[in-house]
Amino acid sequence: MNEEKQPNFPDKYHLSRKESVYLLKKNIVELVYNAGKFEGLNTTLLQTEEIIKYNRANNVAVDDVLTIVNLKRGFEMLLNDVQEPLLETSKRINRIVAAEDALFPGEIRTGGVEVSTIQGRYVPPMLTEDEVNNQYGEIMNQEISETEKALRLFLFISKNQIFWNGNVGTALLTANKIMFSKGVGLLSIPENSYKKFNDLLFKYFDDSLYTEESMILSLIYENCIFGINYSGV
Repeated sequence: MNEEKQPNFPDKYHLSRKESVYLLKKNIVELVYNAGKFEGLNTTLLQTEEIIKYNRANNVAVDDVLTIVNLKRGFEMLLNDVQEPLLETSKRINRIVAAEDALFPGEIRTGGVEVSTIQGRYVPPMLTEDEVNNQYGEIMNQEISETEKALRLFLFISKNQIFWNGNVGTALLTANKIMFSKGVGLLSIPENSYKKFNDLLFKYFDDSLYTEESMILSLIYENCIFGINYSGV
């Protein structure tokens, strides 16, 4: 049988809960700043830090302050060990990150939308909540690493735009929920990878061929996962 060999994405990290908590808290400013780019955040890293750590918002638009506060709340949600179906976690995340912008925050989209991309207008499919839930289950039950499950769910939510708004931010936080709870590091799209990631994501929207999926998975895996590296280990 001649099957195309798929790339392998093993877990890069094996962290304890204590280490995962430390990692998230230590990097909360950068996590929020990077995630905010998908929500139209216009602040600098320093301004983001001042809002998160010192509640200072000098010369920052109200919308940007709300974006930062909501994303911070979203990441802090990961610290709560809530036992619930993963789709319910995604809904709770979306209620927070899309609170100001979505037509119905936290609800699976039941109306048609269009997304503007560099390739033109993209119309995501309409999926019922049962279809979304089944796809979540299919991804999470695959015999692949926890990291790859998180990345594939991230792409599924982003591409299918399952919520009314805030889909990439919700996808990012849902993926991090998996990674945080399993101790395999955290996911963040840094500034130096943001443009290339967006270009590949928009191509992936319009072309679900294996090559496009493989390229964006490889980019995220190689450049957007971080953890704790001990010297001499």
